Amino acid sequence: MPTLAGTLPAINTVFVAVISAVVTHTMLTYVARSRGVELVAGGEPKPEPADSQPEEPVSESDSDEAPPKEDNVVSVPGKHFGTKEVIWNSEDWCWDAYDPSLYAKDDHAQDPNNYFVVNRRHKKRGDEGQLVVTDFSTTLTHVLRSAIGSPFFGSHPEYELESIYSDLRRLHKKMDAAKSAFTSTTMTPDEKREIALDFGATEAKSPHFKDEDVEAYFKRAIEHFTVFLDYVDEQFKPTADRLALLTSYGQIEFDQLVYYFQPGDKYSTNDGDFAFVLESRHYYQTMTGRIFAMSGSGYEWNGQKYTKYSVDKEIFEFKGSREIRSLICKALTPELEATLKERGKLYTSLSGVHYKTYERSRVIVDRRAFNNRDGYNADPTDVIPKLDEDKLYLCPRTVYGFNLSKKKWMCFRVEALAPVVFDENAWDHLVLHQDTKVLIKGLVEVTRNANSSTKIISDVISGKGGGLISVLHGPPGTGKTLTAEAVAEHLRRPLYMVGSSELSTEPAELEHNLKGILSLATAWDAVLLIDEADVFLERRSLHELQRNALVSVALRELEYHRGVLFLTTNRIGTFDDAFLSRFSIGIKYPELDLAARRTIWRKFFELAGIHTGEAINGYDVVKIGKDQEEEVRAISTKDLEFLAAKPFNGRTIKNLVRTSQALALSSNESMTIDHIKVVVRASEKFLDEFGNP
Repeated sequence: MPTLAGTLPAINTVFVAVISAVVTHTMLTYVARSRGVELVAGGEPKPEPADSQPEEPVSESDSDEAPPKEDNVVSVPGKHFGTKEVIWNSEDWCWDAYDPSLYAKDDHAQDPNNYFVVNRRHKKRGDEGQLVVTDFSTTLTHVLRSAIGSPFFGSHPEYELESIYSDLRRLHKKMDAAKSAFTSTTMTPDEKREIALDFGATEAKSPHFKDEDVEAYFKRAIEHFTVFLDYVDEQFKPTADRLALLTSYGQIEFDQLVYYFQPGDKYSTNDGDFAFVLESRHYYQTMTGRIFAMSGSGYEWNGQKYTKYSVDKEIFEFKGSREIRSLICKALTPELEATLKERGKLYTSLSGVHYKTYERSRVIVDRRAFNNRDGYNADPTDVIPKLDEDKLYLCPRTVYGFNLSKKKWMCFRVEALAPVVFDENAWDHLVLHQDTKVLIKGLVEVTRNANSSTKIISDVISGKGGGLISVLHGPPGTGKTLTAEAVAEHLRRPLYMVGSSELSTEPAELEHNLKGILSLATAWDAVLLIDEADVFLERRSLHELQRNALVSVALRELEYHRGVLFLTTNRIGTFDDAFLSRFSIGIKYPELDLAARRTIWRKFFELAGIHTGEAINGYDVVKIGKDQEEEVRAISTKDLEFLAAKPFNGRTIKNLVRTSQALALSSNESMTIDHIKVVVRASEKFLDEFGNP
């Protein structure tokens, strides 16, 4: 019995013979069919009928399998452009004439009367094909270079017809401008030359290009461009008709978005928050589907001038049609444009530096500081430029700045900003010795006037900067911060409060941070309060080089500040001697006595809308006119004395009154002594436990 190894050569021989026969038969069939010969069984040619005539041989160039590579352009009579059918040849990597027997050959010569050629390019036989425009006349190429751009700067430009559809309206505007210039009897030759340049006549820049040459170019270019636009309009008409039908019902399809949203038009977000002018739009493909992207612009204040800012919106692919009003953008209505224009006026009024109220917080509107948070050198002579009236509607809804209450850089809605309502009685609320109040008030008054500051402050007050530097020292809750607040209210300036934690204990960082803070205070014309300044003002020693460096840095920066500066500390005794000589005034705040606490309680009750005096069941009768009386909420003198006897400091008293208000509001009641006593007892219990753990 033969083995498998012995039979393998025989099997291989048979296999090769079979494959060779199949290949030979296939090749004979291919050659025969290409020559119009039908094969019979065995691969022999089928004999022709006796009465049949021999067929004309079909040349290889005319066969479907190997189409010729001529241009085969068919000129459209009277239209000045030609057409041709082509198919992609993946072997030779080129476009070949498709089914050329249908068309007359032109021996590679393009009709000189054609301004362009429309190719219908087929990826495979039988498909619809894609229209691509090529072989543009020189004049038309110049026009399209100026109108569309980069695709027409090659030596043999070509452009997909569908890509032109989205630019049709812009192209017609360019045509209208050229026609208007060509027929105008009022334009100067130079004005016409400028429009000719914009219409592709680069030679118009040359002095050798005469006025009659400009006219001749206009005539020729308008003729070529008209033929081109007429053809594109004709091809676009079915799409335009469908778009008109959809939009008449308030509907839109995803593929129609590129024709609906036109560059140069005004649009707004669906919520009407802001408007923009569309500059470009396109589709792009992602892994999850296509996206329609729009890019537009508005105008914003960047801290120094008005500049364009980008607006980008995207619509994700959707099936079928969708209501236009449901899109993220819509055409800007005249009514909304008028509303946004008024908001734009408000926006432009906030350019520069402004002190405002925003949602019950004091804020500084300052875009330049927002961009340069380390500070900047303000120039009081800087003039804010104006934004053109027709661009006001393009301003955003927010401005940028610093929230003084939250100590955060933020953006603010312009409609929510309001003028600051200053507390005219803030100075009266300050519980301080009368002579000290008079001294402080007199010194800060001088800073109101630049001339007075130059003449007096530089001679009387220490410091090279000519500013007012005051140190406030004493226990917590004795009125140090309130003094700075009262001064800021009196001067109608912002109070910029900075904690020692914001300054750093590293010399290099301290210098950087302090320099930025002082420059911002100067730019904002703010009263600056540096709390717990003893961290970097402590006395220098021979053994602490880093502390010595901190003191030196602080001395150098503070003495050049020209504004009003308050430093608070609990440990004046540890201050370096060099600082003591640089203070304009130092104020000691002793522990509050009974009279001071009584005054503070009364002040905070007044701020809460509660009268103090003779109270019956929490109310007092007061005169509000000649013969009129009214019951008002009140705290009796006895209760006031009871509260004043408690050893609370000023800050604690303020917090107790606020907490009592919150307690009353939680029960939907008016605040009474009962609410206050509940809060006082809780506070005393906490302080006892805190002091005796």
